[in-house]
Amino acid sequence: MPITQLLILMGILIGIIGIYVGTMWLNNKVEIPEECREAYLEAQSCESCASRDGGSCGFSDALEFMKEVKL
Repeated sequence: MPITQLLILMGILIGIIGIYVGTMWLNNKVEIPEECREAYLEAQSCESCASRDGGSCGFSDALEFMKEVKL
């Protein structure tokens, strides 16, 4: 493989990684809307549906709530 093709490939990979890192950085700066804060906190504290004894999963409830809220 010629060096030019290798440099182009590396540039594309670095670009994709840079876009990913930039997107994650910007996403962390976005504030959680007030109407979703409770559901978000509940989803963050969810451990595992498998550890519950037939009870409802708080994470599933939070996802359903988020689907209903139209921003």
